[in-house]
Amino acid sequence: MARSGRLVNPMTLVWISGVAVGSVIFVGGALNLGVALARWTGSGVAMALFFPASLILGVLGWMVLLAGAWRMRRAYLRRVGSEVSAVVVESDLECKRSRRLFNFDLWRLQIEVQFPHPDSGAEVQVRKQFLYHEFRVATARAMGEQLSIGASVPVLVRKKSALIEIPKRPMWIDIW
Repeated sequence: MARSGRLVNPMTLVWISGVAVGSVIFVGGALNLGVALARWTGSGVAMALFFPASLILGVLGWMVLLAGAWRMRRAYLRRVGSEVSAVVVESDLECKRSRRLFNFDLWRLQIEVQFPHPDSGAEVQVRKQFLYHEFRVATARAMGEQLSIGASVPVLVRKKSALIEIPKRPMWIDIW
């Protein structure tokens, strides 16, 4: 039996770096826009509220932008990639206890799927983590049951890029 290899996309590091740098630039731009609007209006109330309002609107705008990027990537892989049926070979749902602000728990669903690559025919594996806040534990458990070991799940594959086909992003930051 042939040994299966992991499908590693070199663009993942670029995506992660881009999201980190982009979030700082985007929210910084929202803060600069808030300062400019507060100065333009000349209102004392606008000067007092520009920081919290700009910060909230910047973060919400960034989440909308990431959602759009995820939809574009998914549509791109649907258009140019191949859909392959994969089998879940590892599924692990665990609670990460949090000692941070507000003491909310974080649930992590880690799955690994195996499938034959459409181009080479070699068996490859893709590992993915989905993170859920304590408020969405029911969704995490439902997805854990849906993606249990031995379950079949569609995967969109193009060269060294693969996307486990799920109907909705589990978390707002999940685009890669």
